[in-house]
Amino acid sequence: MQSRKQVLGNEGEGIAERYLEEQGFRLLERNYRCPLGELDLIAVDRKVLVFVEVRTRTHDSAGSPLESVDRRKQRQIIKTALYFLSQKRLHDRDARFDVIGISFLKGQPVVEHIKNAFELPGWPATK
Repeated sequence: MQSRKQVLGNEGEGIAERYLEEQGFRLLERNYRCPLGELDLIAVDRKVLVFVEVRTRTHDSAGSPLESVDRRKQRQIIKTALYFLSQKRLHDRDARFDVIGISFLKGQPVVEHIKNAFELPGWPATK
């Protein structure tokens, strides 16, 4: 049985997935897991591979969903993304890291999308 937090996270990922598809992204993977961690969504935006971290909140007492992706979490996402790129032999692809924050306002989801939210030093940033 899933915890309330897991249910909320899954709901947020579903909302983010539909949002990205509406924006023209093509979803490759959801909840990619490897020994180094998990990536919520992996998609393609035109020709750019996009690793998407999704954060969902029902209230802002712990801060906004976007603020919760701190340096430690960014490093974890980067390590996992590098593992994915190596496993799939995609090191030559342009890639970026996006963050989607989902907040519920009066029961309705509000989506905030930050493209290229953080970078891997030495990795060329893409728009």
